[in-house]
Amino acid sequence: AGKTELEGRVGFTGGMLIKRVCTVAWVIVGMCAIGLYMGSDIEPDQIYGLMARDLLPQIMPGLIGLFIASLLAGVMSTCDVLMVTSAALFTENIYKSYVAPNMPDKHYIFVGRAASVIVVLLGIFFAFTLESVVSGLEIFWKVSSMMAVAFWGGLFWRGATAAGAWAGTLAAFATLLFTSELQLFGWSIWDFNQSVAPILPEMMVFESKLYLPWQMIFYTIAGMATLVIVSIYTAREEQSKLDKFYECIRTPIQEDEPETVPFTLPSSVEPAPRNVLLKHPDFEIPVPSALTVIGFLGTWVLVGFLVGVFFWIF
Repeated sequence: AGKTELEGRVGFTGGMLIKRVCTVAWVIVGMCAIGLYMGSDIEPDQIYGLMARDLLPQIMPGLIGLFIASLLAGVMSTCDVLMVTSAALFTENIYKSYVAPNMPDKHYIFVGRAASVIVVLLGIFFAFTLESVVSGLEIFWKVSSMMAVAFWGGLFWRGATAAGAWAGTLAAFATLLFTSELQLFGWSIWDFNQSVAPILPEMMVFESKLYLPWQMIFYTIAGMATLVIVSIYTAREEQSKLDKFYECIRTPIQEDEPETVPFTLPSSVEPAPRNVLLKHPDFEIPVPSALTVIGFLGTWVLVGFLVGVFFWIF
């Protein structure tokens, strides 16, 4: 609900820190689970449910119901946003742009609702294909870093093109597949960990597999290099569009600023002056303001405090 630049920055940073506090609490519960169930044949993904069943009734009646309601609320608050966002992205950027432009809003609302149902069904199917919660978390890490190649390239480099963004993302995805195990109908087509991992340096291997951070480094570098090379040899975006985009990016949102067309400054707002670290017309890496530096350093102090409290608890 932040309406200004500062509100958004403080809200986002505060939210991230609060989530880290929750992470500490989850770790403590996990450590307790080791003491409770060590030696038992239990699936790790069932630990929280088992602890709730075994411990909460001993504290107070009704706590299991509260536990389930809280769990569902936490899941739904994320899933509904992902559902609506995915359906809107499909409807606005694919269906409306390439399939059926210039249709009434009622038509697009119906398409968005139908896409929401399909997104949920695909999400359920995807969830049942995962080996564990941890494997699902790793997949989201991988996808996020792949998409970041085009995101950061376009944010800081005027020379990035749409073709370069597509090529960089696809190259990163291809590298991810190459460094993984590929299966088709249960048959293994390619297994990087069996073919290549044994000859890699020891620091790149964990439990006979390519260590996840190294895998992410490999496909991020491949994606970034491809983005740069393809962008250099493809037609640049129009200068007017680039100027318009970066003016919007570097101009802070003002209080009570009126809404306007996306990536268009209101007529009453003057573009912020261009102040970049590298004095080159193609790079848009801004010089951090005093507020940015203070906020960055202050956040690291809070992170250090959280880590210190974590060690103190244990």
